[in-house]
Amino acid sequence: MSAFGPSRTPAATLLKGHYPGSDHATIGLSLEGRTWSAPRDVLKCSGGVMVEPVGSFDGLDGSSLVAVLDSLPELVSFWDRDQRCVFANAAAAAAFGRSAEGLQGVPLVDVLGDHAVRLIRSRILSALEGVGSEQERALSDGEGGLRQYRTTYTPVCIDEVVIGFAIVLIDITEQLNTQAEVSRNSTRIARLAERHGLMVAAGTEVLGRLRRTLDELHTSGSGDEEAARLRRLAQELRSCTCRLREGTRASPAASGDGTVSNPWSNTVSTSRVSVAARNSEGMPLSPSPSTACSQPSVSDRLAGLEAEVFALLDQLPIVITVWDRTRSLRYANRAAEAFMASRGITRATGRRLEQIVGEDFLRVHERYAEGVLRGRTQSFHRRQISPDGQEQHFQVRYVPRRAHGEVIGAFAYACDITDAVRAAEELIAARSAYAARQERQVIEDRLHESILQELFAAAMLLDAAARSRGDMLARLNEARTYLQMAMDGLAQLS
Repeated sequence: MSAFGPSRTPAATLLKGHYPGSDHATIGLSLEGRTWSAPRDVLKCSGGVMVEPVGSFDGLDGSSLVAVLDSLPELVSFWDRDQRCVFANAAAAAAFGRSAEGLQGVPLVDVLGDHAVRLIRSRILSALEGVGSEQERALSDGEGGLRQYRTTYTPVCIDEVVIGFAIVLIDITEQLNTQAEVSRNSTRIARLAERHGLMVAAGTEVLGRLRRTLDELHTSGSGDEEAARLRRLAQELRSCTCRLREGTRASPAASGDGTVSNPWSNTVSTSRVSVAARNSEGMPLSPSPSTACSQPSVSDRLAGLEAEVFALLDQLPIVITVWDRTRSLRYANRAAEAFMASRGITRATGRRLEQIVGEDFLRVHERYAEGVLRGRTQSFHRRQISPDGQEQHFQVRYVPRRAHGEVIGAFAYACDITDAVRAAEELIAARSAYAARQERQVIEDRLHESILQELFAAAMLLDAAARSRGDMLARLNEARTYLQMAMDGLAQLS
């Protein structure tokens, strides 16, 4: 929930459409890349509250529509049934390397290329039939690197007739990088645990052999037979030393540091498009003078398409609310309406903020609301509990809404980043576990090296005792001392 109204990017996106063979309106449900459809009169949100899939056009003119879409950091483009561009927001136009006006009417194949369009053809056809879908894809960032995006294909409808489809790209690179690092740390921990297990197994075996050796040293003999026995016991200690060294060698890793070479192995790379660099707010940086595209006027960009662009705004899988200077809700798109309905808020448009949210919420978010009404974009993290008791996390952005140079309200967006936060928490835990395992391994390695040196010293003393009978007793006693120290160390390792 934002200070300008509850909003989020829902895990399940409601997609309104008319399905072949059906004589009534239906709603498609897109969840985690899978799609379903159901009659509208049976699809309800939590608590049994019906989500009416319409937004309010109250007070939003063409300029407002363009401003809402251009302030989104996500790449949003709208294509008609002939796969020609109807509208692209500022982020998408920058990524495609064209002006937003210049993209209008351009076929998708001319923008993405034949190969890319063939790869996503089935998703486009499904969207034109009223069923949305989702996938992950990699795009060049224009600097030789790759950014990873969650891409949704959403039907755009007017009066339950699909007039085209929207392609929305949401950057999930950092989330996937975090998950990849968690995986790497898990692999490293597993390898250290494997090494520890091998060390314990070898140590347990050697400890038994050393006990037998020590028992033999407590017996005595004479002559050549005693010398031969001592040499044999020395050789046994050297054999134990080799067993301990070999026992710590785990199987080789798949790569140099035990990492998975390609954490995006399931990624579908379907575009030659280079995504423009972005600022701290997630918006494209201004292009250089040599590459800057002319900015068309709002009338040029809409050109009589207000209804179509409004339909796009209302059916995007992105939560959007619009507020005026009195902090009254002027617009909530379908995703925002669904989120509010899930929390029992069935009527919000036209109401003031304090009539929608509680005092605690207002107190915490007052400074953000004041900041955006002073013309400063606000971005912050919010934690809240869902109706079913689950912890959720949102990245919230308030963007000033301007007219004739004056701030007349705000656009509010809230992106559900619960998965990303959980991945970050897992990363912190994985780093901590890996550091603890490394520290333990350092201690074990030092002890292990000390044991090897003690066994080496005991073996050398036994050889010396076998060669010289003058001080045999002293050397045997010293060898027993080193042997006992090695056995005590092995007991600690196990």
